[in-house]
Amino acid sequence: MLALLAPGLAAQAYAPVGGVLYQLPDGQDCLKGLGNCAVYPKAVQLPGGRLVAAFERSTVQASGSAVGQTMPVYASDDDGSSWYPLSEVAPPADLSSAPEAQKYTSNWTNPYLYVMPETVGSLAQGTLVLASVVSGDDYYYLEHKAADPSWTPSNDGDRKDVGIALFASTDEGASWDFVNVVAAGGWQGGSAGATGQNIADANTHAQVDPVWEPYLMVRDGVLVAYYSDENDYVGYDPVTGVAQLDPDNDTAPDTDAQILAHRTWDGTSAAWSAPVVDVAGTTFTANGKQMIGGGRPGMANVVPTTDGRWMLTYEYWGGGANVRFKMADDPLRYFADGDPVGQEISRGDGAQGALPYADGSQGLSWGGSPVTIALPDGRLVYNASGSGDVWVNPSGRSDGTWTQMHTTLGSGYSRNLTYDATTGRVVILQGVWGGATTPAVIRYADVDLGGSAGTYYQVTNRATGLVIGTGGNITDADLGNSDTPDVRLEQPGATSVAATQWWHLVTKDDGGLTLLNKAGGRAASIWTGNATDGQRIGQWVDDRAGGLWDSIPTTNGYVKLRSRQSPTLFLTAGADGDLRLAPATGDGSQEWSFSTTGITADTTAPQVTASVTGRTLTLTAADAGSGVASIEYRPQGKGWSTYTGPVTFKGGRSLSVEHRATDAAGNVSPVGTVVVP
Repeated sequence: MLALLAPGLAAQAYAPVGGVLYQLPDGQDCLKGLGNCAVYPKAVQLPGGRLVAAFERSTVQASGSAVGQTMPVYASDDDGSSWYPLSEVAPPADLSSAPEAQKYTSNWTNPYLYVMPETVGSLAQGTLVLASVVSGDDYYYLEHKAADPSWTPSNDGDRKDVGIALFASTDEGASWDFVNVVAAGGWQGGSAGATGQNIADANTHAQVDPVWEPYLMVRDGVLVAYYSDENDYVGYDPVTGVAQLDPDNDTAPDTDAQILAHRTWDGTSAAWSAPVVDVAGTTFTANGKQMIGGGRPGMANVVPTTDGRWMLTYEYWGGGANVRFKMADDPLRYFADGDPVGQEISRGDGAQGALPYADGSQGLSWGGSPVTIALPDGRLVYNASGSGDVWVNPSGRSDGTWTQMHTTLGSGYSRNLTYDATTGRVVILQGVWGGATTPAVIRYADVDLGGSAGTYYQVTNRATGLVIGTGGNITDADLGNSDTPDVRLEQPGATSVAATQWWHLVTKDDGGLTLLNKAGGRAASIWTGNATDGQRIGQWVDDRAGGLWDSIPTTNGYVKLRSRQSPTLFLTAGADGDLRLAPATGDGSQEWSFSTTGITADTTAPQVTASVTGRTLTLTAADAGSGVASIEYRPQGKGWSTYTGPVTFKGGRSLSVEHRATDAAGNVSPVGTVVVP
């Protein structure tokens, strides 16, 4: 009976609607004179389960400017249901006496958090690292304020010495050390009608060439940092991809161009490698020579596909879709395809584009600020700032079809996705960039995309013997089922997608019960959102903070599901197979049993597939039951490591590597072994 099961239903915290992670306190002023000074949240999950997040918080410092700005770090120990301040990452000049750190007096924006999956030089496996944009004095800001105290900048304080710095924490984000400078740039923008060249003339030791938006991963035994680079380049080496800097970069009028590039670091060298081009942008003529960087590609995300390729998504402002992508066999050689701009993420006219999307879905969102993540079972999840929805590629293949799914958190210029291995759900963080009237706030939510952790049930009606299903539909009914309610009564096993007849029961904070479908994570919900007599039931994102149902035990061992909105109405089996709300009856049409005996209990371990290309190991896992929770690998003589993407092993000797996977029900696959030659 459900009544007996209810105490175990809230095994994990759950915040589908979420709340506010941070809001600018009263009395604090945004440095820019605008409202959008809390933006660009990013998060990562540590091996112990803690979620750690960082974001930009550009407020006026004690200096009266940006000098002394720190990067706030927040943590969640309940799978993203609540957050608390953990630490502040000081600017490099405050953390280190190294000469390269001294000009960076502000820890500014664009954080990226990453857990080292293996040891790289001085960075041990498991170390939490942070790459962020740092800056020096906001010279132009101070100059104008001195002349006119009422003046406010038109952008970000007109900072000089904009660079990307690397920090590390060995205590789960409680304290931080400066590691080194990944890439150095110059000024950021101009103000009050001034051009970039005006600023360069005002302070000739700095150029107008900031660097932005780092993204980290380990590949081929080195740490890789992708980033956006506004230095002026005349081209790149066609064999190595190394960018060729304009000899007049520091003195010629700035072109406002930008490329996507990456640098690598072996963990021991004094400096990072030279920049290698990933997306060159279009070529154009400026200052009497040909340049690259037209269209300003930026904001790289790189994820592995299940067919052995690497997907790079990025924003692009040179016309057409402002989000584009590339696919490559080697994520360090995107330049080798000779394509300077990449392909549009989807067509804007509703037609199918390079990335196909499912019937009923719209094309993948535009708007810039794209984020793509790979889940442990290989699924890919994408969002961009033009929509509050996400798109899921169930196969994870480079040519896979993408399905649109609603979430509970609206669009925002910086919306981050983080997979929570404990719950099997995705935590969303949102920052909104909207001008002076937009609150400076970071919000969070939690979305189930199917296969989340916990027990699933078949829900059987007493009067009909039929079970609740969705007719094989795995997405929101309004996206994929002709805009009609799709939660109905079915014969057990009547659908080819068995998981659409399985329901995950979650008790919310106030005791309300939600039924989440295993196939897509959607809730069995009142279709119109208005709990009145006769209203039918469909799949929808779980956006009702109070919960949908109360479980009411009957005297004969069944359970009634009573509407929380209208306590006189109950979930009722209609004669036509529909589910609807109706007043209380005694004919069994409102009585339900919850059982795992009608479905195949998940006692089967996941299956792991290993492939080796050169010295790189790629692992994928599949689980038809509760879903893959984690994949691990263990080189001979070492401990188990969580697999987050293809791993390249150093050295020339043959190496035996064990691997295994665990599903959400706790089943562990047999340990397999593969040889890396």
